[in-house]
Amino acid sequence: MGRLSNYVLRTFFSWERSARVAFLMAIALLIGSLLVMRFGPEQVRQPALIGFIGLLFGTQIIFMWANRTMVTAYTLAQRHYLEEDFEAARTILEKAVAEDKADANVFTLLGNTYRQLGRLDESEEVVKKAIAIRPNDHFPRYGFGRTLLIKGQYAAAAQEIKRALEAGAPFIVHIDLGEAYYRQGDFPAARTALEAVSTDEPQRAALKAYLLHRMGGNPPDEAVLREGLPYWQEVARRFAPTPYGYAVSEDVEIMQAMLEAQ
Repeated sequence: MGRLSNYVLRTFFSWERSARVAFLMAIALLIGSLLVMRFGPEQVRQPALIGFIGLLFGTQIIFMWANRTMVTAYTLAQRHYLEEDFEAARTILEKAVAEDKADANVFTLLGNTYRQLGRLDESEEVVKKAIAIRPNDHFPRYGFGRTLLIKGQYAAAAQEIKRALEAGAPFIVHIDLGEAYYRQGDFPAARTALEAVSTDEPQRAALKAYLLHRMGGNPPDEAVLREGLPYWQEVARRFAPTPYGYAVSEDVEIMQAMLEAQ
């Protein structure tokens, strides 16, 4: 209840004027209904209860209507992001920010979008805004860690990804943590993180098997490597100008050579 109240107080003045007026009127009528139910004559208490229930539903409808733009903006942008239409996602999210309708999720998704577009400094700047709003949320922490990883700041990336895990990020993120440790040359920590989790995701399964092999483990299964390789080829292409992209490009060449040799 406290989180909902804080959200309403934080976003109320960004609502349309008509929505603000309707919401305040509904709250006033709710309070009036409660007073009648508590202090009014017995014969009006039942009608007051019925009115209170109706007003409660009406207040919820006003609340959802007032927030419709934010929800739609984030949902639409997320859909474009998952479809890898990053320019469309960027346009929607930047509009939400310009209209002062951005919350931590919007800032985080915009930061992730900037990262996918190669705008790494902007990505870092925007995700930091999300962290300032919700410092203990794993979503922006993980996004920040991924941006630092792409920038080649591997030690800082490992620290942020670890904090994301401590904040409740999915356990599979241990593979990202293992990669960050591997990139900075901390092989013992990398092995521990990578061996902590198993996955059926092709790209993560291939990366885990490959990195463990590079640190002295068994050769990766051919099918696992072949299935995950296209993803890492795309990563190498997308982030080619970055230190991370260069490192992944070298990994892709080694993976391809391993498959050709099998």
